[in-house]
Formats: sequence, C-alpha cells, structure tokens
Amino acid sequence: MSNTAEIRALLVTHDHEMVGIFSDLFREIGVAVQSYGDESGAELGLRVVRFEALVLDFDNLRKTLPIIKSLRDSHSSKNALVFAVASDSDARQRALDQGANFAFERPFEPTRIKQVLHTAYGLMLRERRRYFRYAVKLKVRLRRNCGTELQCNTMNISRNGMAVNIPCVLDLGETLELVFSIPDVSCVMTAEGTVVWDDRHGKAGLTFQCANLDQQNRLVGWLDAEFLRHLNSEHGTPSPPPS
Repeated sequence: MSNTAEIRALLVTHDHEMVGIFSDLFREIGVAVQSYGDESGAELGLRVVRFEALVLDFDNLRKTLPIIKSLRDSHSSKNALVFAVASDSDARQRALDQGANFAFERPFEPTRIKQVLHTAYGLMLRERRRYFRYAVKLKVRLRRNCGTELQCNTMNISRNGMAVNIPCVLDLGETLELVFSIPDVSCVMTAEGTVVWDDRHGKAGLTFQCANLDQQNRLVGWLDAEFLRHLNSEHGTPSPPPS
C-alpha cells in the first residue's frame, strides 16, 4: 500500500516560457505539475488524475470552456482553483465568465505570481486534505442486517469511506454496522456504512457516517495528522511567501 498527500496542478498551454515559470513556482511550494499543450490531452488528464489547481492559457487557447466543464464535472477535481493567463480585455472577460479564481497577464511577473500561489496554497492544501485517503491496515468488524458478523481489514480509509478486504461478497447498497479503532485514539469507532462497490474477488468499498460528532472529529484529527506527516515527508514544509 502507498500513501500520497501530493498536491497537483494541471497546466494547459503550448507556451514553453509559461510552463517553465509556473512549474518552477509551483514546485517551490511543494505542488507537483502536469502540463499539456492541447485541450484534448488536458481533458483526458482530468479524467484519470486528481488536481487541486488548473492553470489555463486564455491568450492562446480558444477551447477553454470544455476543460473547465470537465474539471467541474469531475468527482475528484471539481473544487480545484482555476488560474487564468489572460492579457487583454476579451481574454479576461472570458476567464471571468468561465469561473477563473485568479488571473495573470503577460509579460509575466514571477514575484506577483509567487505571491498569489502562496496565498492560494492554503486553499489547495485544505481541499487535498479533505479528500486524503490513507492506505493503512485496520481491523474492522462488520455486522450485516441479518446479524452475521464479518472480520475484515481496511486497505485505505478517508473521512467518510474505506476500502476493505472482505471474506464474502456484499450487496451494492447494503447497509452495515461498522466497528473499528484507529491508532493513538482511545475510543472504539462505530459507524453506519453502505456498500458502494464490490469486485466479487474479496474487495469492497464502503461509505460510512460515524455514530456521533465526537468520533467523527477524532477520525478527522487523526487523518489530518497523517496527511501532514506524509506531506512533509514527501515535500517538506513550503517556504513562507516573500514579505
């Protein structure tokens, strides 16, 4: 099993200078960059990878709306920030109409771009942390509605979902009672879960809701600590923005 707390940005332009400037500045704050020179490649990337930021070259790309639509329709990247490079009034209006959160102009001013990215980093971090899925093996007891109890192990867990190794096939939509504990938290977690997928080969996915707010807060606190630990081990702590 592997964990990643990596924050990712998608950069769409065929301008090599823009790719170089934004890639360097994103990497300074620990954000990984994937770039495409065409719209179709970007739309494909959005279908297979989660991103916390999208940078679009409105000056040179005309078909920007389908990319933003693909972003907003994506389950994993729909809340990503949109940065626009839009130098004239028409491009800026198009970026605004399509929902851009920040805008830059040519010629590029790396100092200003750096300041904006540092400001936006907290928003990207919060979004990535909210969807963090921790690959960890925890013992879980499941009780089916018929009263049968099943012992299984998690493959990963998030704030409201888990993937488990399971000794039998579960029914899609089936509700279950979950009981599990997490390291360094002195309470047993109970939750109501629903089966959202089963590969019929010993693996299943569940969504769940903790029995009370205290348990949910303990789970979130533990996951947040693991997220930050993995983030720092992968990239270190980003340098502070310039004063």
